Amino acid sequence: MKGKNWREYQPQRKQKKRHRHRKGGILKKLILAVLLFALGYVGFQIYFRYSKPYVIGLDAGHGGIDVGAVGVIQEVDLTEHTTAKLAELLQADGRFRVVLSRDEGEDKSITDRNKLFQRVKPNLVLSIHANSGEDASAFGFECYPSPPGKPNYEKSLVLAQYIAKEMEGAGARLRGTDGVRFGYYVADEEGNTSKLLLDSTDTQIYDYDTFGMLKNMACPTVLVEQCFVTNQEDVAEFGTDEGCARAAQAYYQAICKYLEDVEKAEPK
Repeated sequence: MKGKNWREYQPQRKQKKRHRHRKGGILKKLILAVLLFALGYVGFQIYFRYSKPYVIGLDAGHGGIDVGAVGVIQEVDLTEHTTAKLAELLQADGRFRVVLSRDEGEDKSITDRNKLFQRVKPNLVLSIHANSGEDASAFGFECYPSPPGKPNYEKSLVLAQYIAKEMEGAGARLRGTDGVRFGYYVADEEGNTSKLLLDSTDTQIYDYDTFGMLKNMACPTVLVEQCFVTNQEDVAEFGTDEGCARAAQAYYQAICKYLEDVEKAEPK
């Protein structure tokens, strides 16, 4: 070896080996970091999905350019405000994971919102709406469970009864016999569709379509009509910031009582 003896060359060889070891060490650390991140992410997803005993689906009716019924206030303002209040109560409880069908202000079809809940498979679903009348005289609260003939009919009816009772306790005036009704869409021979609203005492099975958010649900599902946005007194009670908070509290209490009673009734 010209210009260098064996001893002069030896340190360079050791330095190159250390260089290669250093590069190999960095690669191993990078792989380890990626694996740890992947394991952490998977662990978080498992914790987020399964650590809470109950998953609650909340649907704020309408959204985006669809503002719903318009009266003293817009329906969508009430639905989004109440849903946000209820989500806060459920999350603060610690037993619930809340899944929203859409973000605030988002324009999302009923079909897409419904399919989201079908994928998530919550323990129950509550769809929040408000009513309207041709004049300002119509008032009160009513809710619509999945109707007779649906697989989740019985549990949906019980949940609706809990909700109506809590809303009555909060000061709402119930419509119909007990604030619970079944809702259908009936098409005539010309293809025109009209609503058919029946009292909860009518348990006959009809071959009619029902409200979009009640379709194809395996869990108890209820659509609420919180108040009439066309009635000043109703809006003052359940359409203001305080009123939406009062309704959210009633829904929260109904959900808790329903799940506690169902849990007690189910065999261990």
